Amino acid sequence: MAEQKLVLERPLGQVALHLSVLQAFAARAVEKVEGVRPLHAGGGLKTIFASPEEGLHITLADDRVDVELRIAVVLGYPVHEVAQGVQQAVREDLEGLAGVRVGRVDVFVRQVIPPQEALVLETESEEGEENG
Repeated sequence: MAEQKLVLERPLGQVALHLSVLQAFAARAVEKVEGVRPLHAGGGLKTIFASPEEGLHITLADDRVDVELRIAVVLGYPVHEVAQGVQQAVREDLEGLAGVRVGRVDVFVRQVIPPQEALVLETESEEGEENG
């Protein structure tokens, strides 16, 4: 199967953005939001986006992208504010950095985790990055 891409018409020609590039921009945007954590042990953003039920999905349309995210929120952070922060960060990064028009950014909070567990996941993630 060919890799999906979004082709944008610009005054000087075309710009093709592959799905993996858009996913990377969206993943980095999620990292900026305080209170979002991985859903499984092992940590890291790859874990947030590990499986079809829990992750990041971008749908490419002719002139826009639609984004669907499933996240975990740390207990003590207002869930609606974290979700809105994720929506805003993803929209701003995709529009600002990739130059694409964003249709929808749907955020589903799949889990609320205790702060102690979030610290353990964060520590495991940092150790994995150092060893990887």
